[in-house]
Amino acid sequence: MANPTNTATSLYLNLLHWITNWSLLVAGVVNLCIGTWSAAHGSATIAATSLTAGLVLLFSATIDRFESLKGLGIEAKTRKLDEKIEQADEALHRLRQLAELTSTALIDLNSKMGRWDSAPSPREALALAERVRSTLQALGSEPTVIATALQSWALTLCRDLVRALTAPLAKLITDKIGELQILRHTSPTKSDPNDPEIQRLTREIELGNAYMAGPLGKIYQFDLDNYPQCFLDLFENVPYLTQAELLPFREKAARFATDIVALKQSKPLPNAETWMHELE
Repeated sequence: MANPTNTATSLYLNLLHWITNWSLLVAGVVNLCIGTWSAAHGSATIAATSLTAGLVLLFSATIDRFESLKGLGIEAKTRKLDEKIEQADEALHRLRQLAELTSTALIDLNSKMGRWDSAPSPREALALAERVRSTLQALGSEPTVIATALQSWALTLCRDLVRALTAPLAKLITDKIGELQILRHTSPTKSDPNDPEIQRLTREIELGNAYMAGPLGKIYQFDLDNYPQCFLDLFENVPYLTQAELLPFREKAARFATDIVALKQSKPLPNAETWMHELE
């Protein structure tokens, strides 16, 4: 959609250009008439002055038709100048597009490569994201384009944070599953699948395994749009832990939820050092 201010300015400049050209044309014609009349009546000085002024004014009124105009110490190269300006604008536009595309690919590659052994550290990824943001802002890229370029980094950052904050919870559940498996294995009635105690232990073990394979196992399937709600939901309906035991996990997650919302909207990282401390 066109900017109303820019449209009004363009109309004003076009009107001013039109009025100026016609004024110069009228003044030039008047001077030519005076010069011709003076020459016919023997006034050589007035004729020379008026004719010269008339010609200059006519050339000025139609200067955009000429590539180069020289006279009375004046030189104008309008056509070539306009062409160079258009070429420069086009080059800048293409450079901006190239920078946006390259930055998006760079962030995407940096966020995904070698996730298991040689991935960039959180601090290195943060530094790269900040450099990309600064570069695109200096080129005049739109905020939505910058956000798109940094989306892979923001998503990876959220996933790594969730993994870090849920690691102690996963260990508690895994340890509990191990204890239940030992109880079932050492039970005198372990060979009787109809034994109530064996059935209870089996249900408890399956409950823990379902949580590990379900919510915790699907962390890397969450999209950026799913955060922070999908993150907070991980601490609901957790097997084996009481509400009091879950409270520290929920409070810690809630502190990061506000930062995640800001990260999604504009892609700067609030409280960067707090994040780096948790991730490192």
